[in-house]
Amino acid sequence: MSKSQECVKVVVRCRPLSKKELDEDRKQIVFVNQNRGEMQVINPKGDPSEPQKTFTFDNTFEPDVKQELVYMRTAYPIVESVLEGYNGTIFAYGQTGTGKTHTMEGKDNPKDQRGIIPRTFEHIFKVIKGTPNVQFLVRVSYLELYNEEIRDLLQKNIKKLELREKPGSGIYVKDLSTFMIQDPQEMNEKLMQGGENRSVGATQMNQDSSRSHSIFSITVERCDQTDSGESHIRVGKLNLVDLAGSERQNKTQATGSRLKEAININQSLTTLGNVISSLIDPKSTHIPYRDSKLTRLLQDSLGGNTKTVMVANVGPADYNYDETISTLRYAHRAKSIQNKPKINEDPKDAMIRQFQDEINRLKQQLAQSVDSNTQIEAEIIQVEKVIHVNDDETIQSIQDKLNQDKQEFEKKIKDEIKNIEEDKKLQEHQKMKLIQQLKEKEEKEQHIQEEREKLLKKIQKMEEKVIQGDQIMQQALEKERELIRAQQKIQETRNEQQKMAQEIRKNEEMAMEMDRRYKNSKEEVDDKTKRIKDLIIRLKQIESENGELEEFYAQEIEELQVRHRALQKELKLKNLILQYFIPEKEIKRLQTKAMFRQDLDNWTFPNFELSGNMLKIKQQAQDNEYEQQDVKEILELEKEGHPNMFYMYTDDGIVRVEEVEQREGKKMQKKSTKKRPTSKMQSTSKRPQSGKKNTTLANEEENFPKAKGLVQKK
Repeated sequence: MSKSQECVKVVVRCRPLSKKELDEDRKQIVFVNQNRGEMQVINPKGDPSEPQKTFTFDNTFEPDVKQELVYMRTAYPIVESVLEGYNGTIFAYGQTGTGKTHTMEGKDNPKDQRGIIPRTFEHIFKVIKGTPNVQFLVRVSYLELYNEEIRDLLQKNIKKLELREKPGSGIYVKDLSTFMIQDPQEMNEKLMQGGENRSVGATQMNQDSSRSHSIFSITVERCDQTDSGESHIRVGKLNLVDLAGSERQNKTQATGSRLKEAININQSLTTLGNVISSLIDPKSTHIPYRDSKLTRLLQDSLGGNTKTVMVANVGPADYNYDETISTLRYAHRAKSIQNKPKINEDPKDAMIRQFQDEINRLKQQLAQSVDSNTQIEAEIIQVEKVIHVNDDETIQSIQDKLNQDKQEFEKKIKDEIKNIEEDKKLQEHQKMKLIQQLKEKEEKEQHIQEEREKLLKKIQKMEEKVIQGDQIMQQALEKERELIRAQQKIQETRNEQQKMAQEIRKNEEMAMEMDRRYKNSKEEVDDKTKRIKDLIIRLKQIESENGELEEFYAQEIEELQVRHRALQKELKLKNLILQYFIPEKEIKRLQTKAMFRQDLDNWTFPNFELSGNMLKIKQQAQDNEYEQQDVKEILELEKEGHPNMFYMYTDDGIVRVEEVEQREGKKMQKKSTKKRPTSKMQSTSKRPQSGKKNTTLANEEENFPKAKGLVQKK
C-alpha cells in the first residue's frame, strides 16, 4: 500500500441485552475481547462442540463501554484530520435496534451519554478557540434519504431534492441549505431541529426506529498565515452518517408504509454491501455506486478522497445470530477498502475567501465615505496575501469618528439656524428659505450617516461569522493534545505488542510441530488422532460457515427477486398506460426528444421544467409555502417587495385587499357558471309536464351504468 492510501478503519460495538430480551430469557451469544480487538460469536443452532467464530477489527467495544472512550478511539483522529483540511466520514452500520443512533447522537442528559455528533461539535470549537492567528468559517447541512428521496431536514417545507455531479468537485445535492455556525450550542440546535423533522417510526424490533438514512455535514474552512505573509486556505468536510437498520419482515412484522420503508432501506443497504464487495474484489471492473442514492452520497467515503471510520453495531441475543454474523462479515470486508485522502488546499470556491473579499470591499467603501484624514488599516489586497478581518480597533475608531462627525454637524446646523434667526437685516421669507436649506442639508447628512452605519453593521455581522482563537486557550489545547497523543501512542504500542505476541505463539507452535519427536508409537498415534479430531472440527466449522453463506446469499437473492418483481409490476403498469392511453405517434416523438443527463442520472426532455404539469407542481409548492408562513412573515415579505400595500381586517385576520377582491371574483364566477334549475314559471312548454314520465326517466337514469376505468367521464 502506498503512503497516499489508507484502509477504512472499522470498529464494532455490542449493545447490552435489552429489558425485553431479559424478560424473554434470551441467551448472550456475542462476546467481546476489547484488548485484542476481537468479536467472538457462538452459533445457537450449531453443535455444542462447534468452536466459536472470531472476527478481528481495529477496535471492539464491550456493552458497558463509555461514550467518551468510543469517541476517542473512533472519531477523535478523524475530526483532527478534518481541521487540517482532510475530508472525513463516520458512519454507523448494523441491524435495526442495535444502537446506531445512540452511538451517533446519544442523549443530552446526562452529559456522559452524549454520542459522537455532539462531542464532535465541542471538539471542533475547542480547537478553533485554541488556534490564534488562524481564521475559521464553519457551516453545516443536514439531509435524510427517505424511500430513495433526498430531503433537507433544516427547512420547514421538506421537499424532494436532486442529486447532481460536478466534474472536479464530485457529488452534491442541489438547493441543500447550509448555515453559518459560531458556537457548539448553535450547531446542536440545528441537530435537534433536523432530528424533529426526521422520519421515525415504531416496529416490533425498535419503538424509535429510524426510517431513513441521515447525513449531518460539517464544513470547516481555515485561513493560515505563512512566514512570508501569504494566506493559505484549507477546507475539510466531515460527514456524520446514521444509517437506518436492516430489517426482516418476519421479525419487524411491518405492513403498509412501514413495509415500503423497510424494502427501500434493505435495498440501499444491499447496494452498499455490493459496493463494499466490489471495492475489495481485484477482478471487479465496475463499482455499482449508481445503483442507489445512498452509495452515490457515500461515493467519496468508499474508495475516494476521504478518511473513513465504520462503526458496526451488533446485538448480543441469540435470535439475532444471522443478522449479527451478516453485519460482522460486511464490516470485515470493509477493512480492505483503500481510500486516497488528501488535503484540500486553496479551493476556488472557498467561502472564507469570498467573505474576506466582501469585508474588505465594504471597509474600503466605508473608508471612502468617511473623512479622508481618517486612517483605516483595511486594504484591498491580493487573494494570496493575509487578510485581517477581525480588526476591532479599526471598526471602533470608524464608529467613534462617525459619532463625532454627527455631533459636530448637528451643532453646526443649530448654530447657523440661531445666527439666521438673530440676523435682523434679513427679511422673514429669506430666513425661512435659509433655514429650509439647512434642514435639507441636515437630512442629507443624516441619510449619509445612516448608510455608513448600515455598512458598519454589515461588516460587523460578517466578521462575527469568521471565528478566531486566542493565546490562552492555545496553551490548554496543546497540553490536552499532548496527553491524548501519549495515550494513543500507549494504546498503539499495546496493540503492536499483542500482534507480535500472537505471531510469536504461531511461529513457536509451527516450530514445535516440525521438531516434535515421539517416545513411542502410542504417543504418536494419540497425538495424530487428536490432530485429526481438531481438523474434523475445523472442517465442520468451515462447512457450517459455507452453509450460512449459502443461506445468506439465498436471502439476498430472494430480496433482489422481490425488488425485481415490484419493478416488473411497475413497468407493466406504465407500458399499459403508454399502450392504451397515449398515441403511438406521440410516443415516438417523445422517444426522439428524450436525452440522458449524467448529472441527474435520469432521462429527461428539453425544457421539461416549462411543461404545464411541472409549472403546476411548482405553483402548488409555492402556494403551500406561502400559506404556511405566519402573518408577520407575510407582512414583512410584502413590505419589502412593494411599499404601497393596503390591508383590511376580516374574520380570518389581516389580509390584502387584492386577495379579498380575487376571492370574491372567483365566488361570483363560480355562481355564474352553475346551471340554474328550471322552475315552472321559466318553462317554455305550454303543455303541463307528466309526473309519471319524469319518474320513469329518473329511474332510467339511476339504472344506467356509470363510467368506470382509468379515465374519468367528462
